[in-house]
Amino acid sequence: MDAPAPHRFVARVIEEAQNKIHDDDVAQQFGFTGALVPGVELFARITTPLVAGWGEEWLSGGRVDVRFRRPVYDGEELLVDVDDDRLTVTGPDGEVRCLGSAGRTADRPDLTGLDGAAPADGQVADPVVGPFGSVHEPVTVEQNEWYLDAVGEPLALYRENAWAHPGMLVKAVHRLLTRNVALGPWIHTASDCRFLGVARLPALVTSHGRVTSVGRRGRNDEVRYDALVLADGEPVLHVQHTALYRLGAAG
Repeated sequence: MDAPAPHRFVARVIEEAQNKIHDDDVAQQFGFTGALVPGVELFARITTPLVAGWGEEWLSGGRVDVRFRRPVYDGEELLVDVDDDRLTVTGPDGEVRCLGSAGRTADRPDLTGLDGAAPADGQVADPVVGPFGSVHEPVTVEQNEWYLDAVGEPLALYRENAWAHPGMLVKAVHRLLTRNVALGPWIHTASDCRFLGVARLPALVTSHGRVTSVGRRGRNDEVRYDALVLADGEPVLHVQHTALYRLGAAG
C-alpha cells in the first residue's frame, strides 16, 4: 500500500473559533505563549495528504488516530508524514507536535450504545459517564466552502462533489461537548476516527455520543467520549474523542 506523500501546511486560528484558548490573552493565562490553533483545524489539514493519496476510499472507509502532543501556534508551518501506518506532524523547529496512525481501510467499529438521546435541556458543569444529548444541525454547501477557505484546504474534490470536509464532521463531534457541558477555555487532545461514508451536502448532520470516562490529567479535567456522526441519517464518522474540558491555571 503506497503511503501518502509528505505534506506541508500553515496552521491557522480561524475566525469562527469561540473557545477562548484560541485568544492570546487567555492562552497566556494557562501557560502558553499565544493562542493555540484548534485541534480540529490541525486535524482538518492533517487529512489533506491522506485524501490526496487515498481519495474517496479513505473518506468512506479509512481511519486516522491523532494525538495532539505539543502546542501549535497561529502561522506555524507543519509537516505531515506517514511512514507505513505511523503518522507524525512536526513543527518548524523539528519538534513533533502530533502523533498517530492512519490506514487506507479499517474494520467497521462497534456502534453499540450510540443510538441517540434527546437533546440536552441545558448544560451541566461536569459530564458524567453515559449518553450525551444528541445534536442535530443542518450543514450547507456554503458553510463547507467557507471552512475550506478558512483552513486553506487545497484539494478541489470537496467543492467538486459537495462533500463535507472531515474537519466539519469533527466539529459536529465537538458540538456534543459544547452543547451538553458549560465550558470555559478547553483543549481538544485526541481523536481516533473511523470513516463510514462520504457526507454529501446539504445535509442534516446528527451527532450521538456517550461519555466513557471522566477524570483528571495533571491540573486539568478530562473527558473521553464516543461519537457517531450521521448525514441525513447515514453513518459517516465514528470517533473516540478526548478533551480537557476544564483547565487549571498555570502556577
